[in-house]
Amino acid sequence: MECDMAEQLLLFADELRTRAKEILVRAANTDDLEAQDTMRVIAAGYEKLARRVDKRVREARETLEVRETREAVEA
Repeated sequence: MECDMAEQLLLFADELRTRAKEILVRAANTDDLEAQDTMRVIAAGYEKLARRVDKRVREARETLEVRETREAVEA
């Protein structure tokens, strides 16, 4: 995974977390319990997606490091 792509994905994950926080603030400021529950579920979904993005970037970087190490040993 190219560095630029990884950085873009990590920024996307940060944006997702920011959206989740904003939604939780809105949920806390409404009296509608059903709306609160729905917003919390949506925020949890954003958080889950952010974690998945982080994990994929980490895995891609680890795979790249292994490949580069293997190529250096074989050279």
